[in-house]
Amino acid sequence: MASLAAMLEQLRGFDLERAMGLRPPSPDVALELDRQSMTLVRLKPKRRRRPTLEAYKIQTTSEAGVPATIFDQDVVAPERLREQLRGLYESAGTRPGRVSLVLPDNLAKISLLTLPERPPSRKQLEEALRFKMRRSVPFRLRDAALSYQIIPGEGKSVAILVALIRRSLVERYEEALEAIGARPGLIDLCTPSLVNLCRKELTAAAPGGDVALLNCAQSYFSLVIFRGERLIFFRCKTYSMRAEPPAELNGLLAREVDYSLSYYEEKLSGKGIGTMLVRSADIPVEQVTGDLNGLDVKQVQPIDPVVSIPFADGQQVDSPTAQRIAPALGAAVGRN
Repeated sequence: MASLAAMLEQLRGFDLERAMGLRPPSPDVALELDRQSMTLVRLKPKRRRRPTLEAYKIQTTSEAGVPATIFDQDVVAPERLREQLRGLYESAGTRPGRVSLVLPDNLAKISLLTLPERPPSRKQLEEALRFKMRRSVPFRLRDAALSYQIIPGEGKSVAILVALIRRSLVERYEEALEAIGARPGLIDLCTPSLVNLCRKELTAAAPGGDVALLNCAQSYFSLVIFRGERLIFFRCKTYSMRAEPPAELNGLLAREVDYSLSYYEEKLSGKGIGTMLVRSADIPVEQVTGDLNGLDVKQVQPIDPVVSIPFADGQQVDSPTAQRIAPALGAAVGRN
């Protein structure tokens, strides 16, 4: 597997491998797959300056490219997937090469765990994590790729963000990309990519409370909460087992977010959310932010990815397009 372990690097304070030049930079091209579309972005790197968005392509698909949930495995046939990917690269004017791949959050089991103290070795740490996660995934642990990131904490206890994903699923996409000449360099998940894109806003001190990021996809939402530079909450909730989102999605979303915020206040000593950043891929983001305004959040605002990664030629994109390409941008920009 390529580098699923890199998907949580944005939570580290110091990247020793990068500082010593032991690891190459992230690819300038990123691909996001979801149920009804494929999104490809290509950045134009600039030495000592932030990169710019050189090209993007959003391609709708009539056949689901990814499973609906972590429980499912049925997706488009391999030969059809290769055909879709080849057409996407051609229409984007991009030659297959190194690429980051972004998959939906709900294809992985993501948990924020706490251990009383850090085990003395990496092997013992991974054994402890697998023991804690053994009953929480619908497949055998030996069939899973595990990634984790230790979160800065207080005292001897350590918080660890853990992700488990079916290894065969990742290999399926790696094989399809390699068949058309692409080389997967990073396997990422949607919300960690958004966290990377919005890292400055999420870890900045928010007036009146902590900072949250809400990622609304077609069949799930993920909510993360930061207290300063420390991640204290991560929840991914699948809406429905059906391919289409329920008609009452907006009301369900507001109720589920309100439930999450109640847990945050009662169990995590939450003093309130000062700012909630929102990304919505299928429902207009303005509609989602409007539905959330009734919650106890001081400020709800859409993310604006083009502010962080402007177009190379100064062009702008509309709000729905910006929301759609945001995760791929977060993966392409790298962990600098």
